[in-house]
Amino acid sequence: MSKHEESKLLEPYDHVSINMIIPDMAMTNYIAWDLEREHGDLGLDSPARKPPLSPLGQVLTSKIASKSVQKYMEEIVDAAGGNVSLAKARLDLLHTMETLDDLEARRDQLPTNIVAMFESGLKRIETQPGNQHEIALKALGAAATDIRGAEVPVLREKLQKFDIRSGEDILEAVRGFLLSTPTDTESLRLAAFHLSFFRYITERYHQGIHHASQQIEIPKPSFYPQEIGTPSPVTPYTLSRSITQPIQPFIIRKDTRDWA
Repeated sequence: MSKHEESKLLEPYDHVSINMIIPDMAMTNYIAWDLEREHGDLGLDSPARKPPLSPLGQVLTSKIASKSVQKYMEEIVDAAGGNVSLAKARLDLLHTMETLDDLEARRDQLPTNIVAMFESGLKRIETQPGNQHEIALKALGAAATDIRGAEVPVLREKLQKFDIRSGEDILEAVRGFLLSTPTDTESLRLAAFHLSFFRYITERYHQGIHHASQQIEIPKPSFYPQEIGTPSPVTPYTLSRSITQPIQPFIIRKDTRDWA
């Protein structure tokens, strides 16, 4: 094959985002192996070489433990959501702890090493040329208004000052931080690639995304001109009907869907 023919095989993009989800059983086995490799025999029956029990291992296998080792392992599996990198990050943090108080004190917070992972990836977004970084930050903020994400037409409308041709333009700008999700409509829906990243955005860990989301231009409602005729005469019947009519906090239009 000549060099000229080889050049035709080059892909017209510089990255590919693939959502790889590890099955729960495989993830559970990996976490059990990693825990016992680090903290000793915890009763998880993993094939790891088990050292003597660490201080945390002694606590987890003692009678004072408020939860079983299996319960802590299940929490890591659930929090990882099939992402082995995030599972490894949570395990690395757990390995530094020695008491149950350390475990419980941080259970409602995003681990610092996961926050660092997200910030490292977002720095690459912020160095993109032109207005790509601005598109990315605003798209991330807009998509995180709902845990299910937002449909591409909605995102394009909120980013209307940019020349967004399709959802692919948005996906290219966000560099894998948004993924397409199943939807019951014809429009593609984009959502945060992981629940931990959704929390990262909504809990305002990143000021750049928070600031960008505040600058999103929300389109003003469009009102089409209508012919206004002479008002109907007021009668006791029409007056009583207007008084008894329940007040609606919104306008109901025929054949429209409820807002999510």
